[in-house]
Amino acid sequence: MPEDLVRAIYQYPYEGCTNEVDIFNYFADYKGERYLYINKDKSLKIIGIGIQSLIKRDTIDPDGVEKVYQSFVHNSEVFGVDKLQLKLFGGFYFDEDDSEDFSTFHKSHFIIPKIQIIIEESASWIIFTDASIDKERVIDALMHLTGESVASAAHALKCEDINLDLFRHNAAHAIAQMKSGAFNKVVLSRKRRIEMDAEIQVEALIDKARLNHEASYLVVMESGSKTFISKTPEQLVMVNGAYLYTNAIAGTMSKSVDDAKAKLLADEKNLIEHKIVVDSIKDDLIPYVCDITMKDHPQILENQFLYHLYTPIKAKLKTGSTLRVTHAMHPTPALGGYPKVQATEYIMQAGECRGLYGAPIGYVDAEGNGEFIVAIRSMVIERNEAVLFAGCGIVEDSEVESEVYETEVKFKPMLQMLGVTHNE
Repeated sequence: MPEDLVRAIYQYPYEGCTNEVDIFNYFADYKGERYLYINKDKSLKIIGIGIQSLIKRDTIDPDGVEKVYQSFVHNSEVFGVDKLQLKLFGGFYFDEDDSEDFSTFHKSHFIIPKIQIIIEESASWIIFTDASIDKERVIDALMHLTGESVASAAHALKCEDINLDLFRHNAAHAIAQMKSGAFNKVVLSRKRRIEMDAEIQVEALIDKARLNHEASYLVVMESGSKTFISKTPEQLVMVNGAYLYTNAIAGTMSKSVDDAKAKLLADEKNLIEHKIVVDSIKDDLIPYVCDITMKDHPQILENQFLYHLYTPIKAKLKTGSTLRVTHAMHPTPALGGYPKVQATEYIMQAGECRGLYGAPIGYVDAEGNGEFIVAIRSMVIERNEAVLFAGCGIVEDSEVESEVYETEVKFKPMLQMLGVTHNE
C-alpha cells in the first residue's frame, strides 16, 4: 500500500451471532482465509474473515511486522468509533528451520482481515477493512444467523507415528549430552499422522473443542489448503497497559497417576525442570521490565488429562513492545530447553522442523496491548490428513520410555478433537 494512500476502516458495535462455529459456517466461501482466537477464560473471541493484508516474512522478524502494522494504522481513517479496535493476529515459526508441514505459512505470518469480529464481555465489535463488502447485508445476516448442522467428524483409516525411533534416539543422546555437561534441559517432540476417511471439517473440530470447558486457549488459523489448530494451556506473554503478565508452566504428570497432584508438587525431576523455566523467564525479562512479582513455589494447573506445575509472573513494562518481548522470551525452556542457545541448536540438529508447533501465536492492537500463547497440543490438517505434535522436557535423569508415554498423553486433546480413540 503506498504510504500516502489512506485506507478506510469501518467499526460498528456487534450484537450478532457469537457462536464461532455458526460464523465459520456462514463465511464458508472464505475457507483458507479464516482464523479464530479464544482466550483461556473465554472472555475474548477474535474471528478473522478474508485477507486484506498479509504481513509475511521469510524470517522471524518482529520489528518488520510491527513497522508494517503501524504504517497500516497510521494510513487508515477510522469510521464509527474513534478508538481503533482492529487487532493484528498471527504468529512466528518456532525457529528459522523450514517445515514442509507448514509450507503455506510464513516464518512471520500476520493477518489484517477483511472482516474482524471481536466478542468481549464488556463490548463487541465488527470491523470492515474492505470498503467493497456490503456491510449492512453482512451485519443483518449475522444478526439473524441460526445454527446450521455441523458435519459429523470423519473416521480414522490409519494412524502412524512419524520417526518414533528417531525421537527415542534423540532423547537418549540428549540425556548423554547432559550428563557430560553440554546443557541442562532440552524439549524434544514427535509427530503422529492420522488419515481420515473423508475431508476433515474445521467447523466440526471447533464445535468439538468448544464443548470441552477446560482452561485452554483455542487457536485456528487457515492458510490456503492447510489449517493449524492448537488447544493449549500455555500463555507466553500478555501486555496490558503498563504491565506484563506471563507464567512458567513446566513439569507434568498424568491425572491417571494415584495422588498425582501431591506427587507432582514433590517430584524432584519436575521441580528442577520448573525452576529452570522460571529462572530463564526472569533472565529474559530483565531488559524489558522492573518490579517482577511471583510466588516462591509453584501451584497446580489442571487440564483434561494432565497436571502441570505453574507459576504466574507479573512485572512492570519499562521498554519494548508486545512483539519484541514475545520474540525475546521465545522459546522458554518449557518449549526449548536451557541454556536456550545450546538447547535450540540441539533441536535444529535433531531435525524436528517444528514450524508453528510450539511457536508464539497471538494478537496485538494499535496501542501495543496484546497476548501471545505457545501453540502446544496442536495439529496441522490438510484435506483428510492431520499431523499431530507432542513434546516433553528431557533432563539428565529422564527415562526415554517415560518421555514416550508423556507424549502419548499429550496427543490426547487433538485425538479427541478428531474423534479418534487412542487405539485406532
